[in-house]
Amino acid sequence: MTYETPPPPPPSTSSSTSLSTIRTYMLIAFIFSLLFMIVWIAAALWTIAAFAIFAVVGLAFIVILPAILYFVLFAVSLIVFLRIWKMYKAANAGDIATLKATSNILWAIIALIFAGVIPGIMLIISDGPIKQL
Repeated sequence: MTYETPPPPPPSTSSSTSLSTIRTYMLIAFIFSLLFMIVWIAAALWTIAAFAIFAVVGLAFIVILPAILYFVLFAVSLIVFLRIWKMYKAANAGDIATLKATSNILWAIIALIFAGVIPGIMLIISDGPIKQL
């Protein structure tokens, strides 16, 4: 009489469902973060175009400060975008260790302030399920 090895247990559905939900949150944050980056760079370029108009009149200093502010906002938004991209890739690959290492409520607040409300909210919402993995 021979015994066969039993099949492995089925994968946990709660973990895969949670990872799928996190992946969706990260995709939404990724898309809106990309849109906000485009908005910040467009605003900066628009103010630089206005700089040429105001330079003729002699009021160029009025326009240069908002342009610098938009470029700073773009830079911070780019950093947040790269972090969201890293989290999205980790969620797609199922790399829970990287996902937990990159998830931080402070980055969610930074995203909320600089990269737009929707990416920040998505990162805040996804922080709980990531910590439960």
